[in-house]
Amino acid sequence: MVRFRLFGIPVSIHPGLWLTLAVVAVLSVQGVSLLPGIVLFAVAGFICLFVHEMGHALISRALGGGEPAVYMGWLGGDCCNARAVLTRWRGVLMTAAGPLSSMLLALLSLMLLSAYVGGFDSGLCLTLNFLVGRVPPEYVSLYPTLGLAFFKFLIQISVWWSLLNLLPVFPLDGGQIMHGLMRSPHTMHLVSVTCAALCTTAFIAMSAWFLVLFMALLAYFNFRCLRHSPY
Repeated sequence: MVRFRLFGIPVSIHPGLWLTLAVVAVLSVQGVSLLPGIVLFAVAGFICLFVHEMGHALISRALGGGEPAVYMGWLGGDCCNARAVLTRWRGVLMTAAGPLSSMLLALLSLMLLSAYVGGFDSGLCLTLNFLVGRVPPEYVSLYPTLGLAFFKFLIQISVWWSLLNLLPVFPLDGGQIMHGLMRSPHTMHLVSVTCAALCTTAFIAMSAWFLVLFMALLAYFNFRCLRHSPY
């Protein structure tokens, strides 16, 4: 376990996180040799997850005080701040701060990529291609493959993980925002089961098997909660 403090917030990193990132990298890396690709994907994934959780932690402390702590393990990250005093709307803002931080990281990545390739138009063109999993061949001949691969992973993970995390499926951030806005736990879990089941079907059609497993587990979790949740 690696432990340190940043901005006064304790951070704990379980070594299982790196194994999970490596497994996802093996399923995701294309267009670059496997070992460097795994390393670059793991580093980019860690940066994205860390920025996401720090966004939760910093905003929870700013809005509700307390002593936030960040834990990063097998299935990603988690921010805890049991002593924070948050109203319902402040809790929603705290939850939304994670995906917003990731999207700001994507914007920063776009700026850095634009500087790397010598212009905003080129950086924006590359970013749009990265989001659909492409690297235009005309850029491969001009810039080191590993440099483009790192920006590709950083932008892809920042944007797609944020959008995935905003789905109305508990306990993803979108599900927690829904939980903060709804008064009925039963309805919240019903929406979560429905959305997770639809996403599972869509990911099967896309052959995105890791996401299929992830969404299927969330669907099962919410189905079990639905059976015991009050109206």
